[in-house]
Amino acid sequence: MPRAPLVATLYLRLPPRACGQRPREVNAGVTALPQVPLGFAWTLRGQLQRADTATLATIAPLVRQAARVVLLLAASDVTLLRMAVPPLPATRLQAALPGMIEDRVIGDPEDCAIAAGPDIDGQRTIAVADRAWLQAWLQVLRQFGARRVAALPMQLCLPLPVGHMSAALLDLSGALELALRMSPDQGLGMAVDAGRPDELVDAVVGMLAAFGGGRPVQLSVTAAHIAPFHAWLAVHADSGIELVDEDWSVWIEGASQASVDLAVTVAASAGEHLDWRRWRWPLRLALACLLLNVVALNWDWWRLRREGVALDADMAALYRRNFPGEPLTQEPLAQMRQKVASARQAAGEFAAGDFLALAAALGEAWAEVGNDMRAIASLDYRDATLNVRLRPGAQASLDALGPALAARRLAVTPSAADPSLWQVRSAP
Repeated sequence: MPRAPLVATLYLRLPPRACGQRPREVNAGVTALPQVPLGFAWTLRGQLQRADTATLATIAPLVRQAARVVLLLAASDVTLLRMAVPPLPATRLQAALPGMIEDRVIGDPEDCAIAAGPDIDGQRTIAVADRAWLQAWLQVLRQFGARRVAALPMQLCLPLPVGHMSAALLDLSGALELALRMSPDQGLGMAVDAGRPDELVDAVVGMLAAFGGGRPVQLSVTAAHIAPFHAWLAVHADSGIELVDEDWSVWIEGASQASVDLAVTVAASAGEHLDWRRWRWPLRLALACLLLNVVALNWDWWRLRREGVALDADMAALYRRNFPGEPLTQEPLAQMRQKVASARQAAGEFAAGDFLALAAALGEAWAEVGNDMRAIASLDYRDATLNVRLRPGAQASLDALGPALAARRLAVTPSAADPSLWQVRSAP
């Protein structure tokens, strides 16, 4: 099967827990969940491509190809609460939610997956579901290669026409359930006993009357059960029930607007790790670039080292040719400079950094710019540098002296520690 683009999304309708597939019966990842028939829809770029019913094991290739898997949790498995919640950061809010709903749920809140919707006028929609049940499905999906998984309450994915209550009679893995949405943040689900067709209609109509509050209802029914509802409406045309066909496109649009994702809280509490499979090719490319740079850097170092060794050998050979019989005790270039300087001194030639050369040039430049020689308190020579100390209050122009010394290939700079001390040395 060709690989689908990363804009593909797989939608799955999960059966209610009452179907008997309990996650606590799962042992070490071996589960019966992949064999449960599920209603699913496959979309590309938001457009419905396929809708059918199949087991998770059968549609495993779609799970691997989808950029996102969206679980629609049975409405009877999710409790929706509307609560005033203090303004807290996300992490602190998540930690506080179990205590906030403790008196609203049966059982231990720590066993629940709890997610909060956005804050609207200080109120939030809180969704509560069984953590073990949801975690079992997430585990199975990730074993099948799912990348990103969202878990949305099915009742919040129902359309909500203006002035109407919305309802859907669904066949979830052989269990009939009626999902209701009374407002943007309120909804619930109830199991429905199939029985005879007329009993099914009576049960659904009774539930709609009990929760509808006299409002008109838009009811979607699966094709297998819609005939008795048409027959009933033919007799009760003024019941306020508008019958519509089951349409996956409506559920997909509703899922895009749902504001509560229970999978996020379960993944965070379970210490969910990053799915490295999505990054394997970028990581491989980065590793290849790193190896290429390391190899190139080492090759360049090795080439420069060979050139340096060859240059040292040439200079050593040149030294031995010019000074035969002289041992080479240090770097050839430094030792050759010493020999040249020694030869010049032996011939009566001063080096540019010698005391006499520096002092003579300083005297000429000092007189040339008109500085008073009495301004100099002392001269000190150290490390090829002539230190000129001025008398306190002496008038001497450093700005004029600098160009005069530069013409003689010398440089003068004031000492950073003592402005009355000028340092004269051979210019580089």
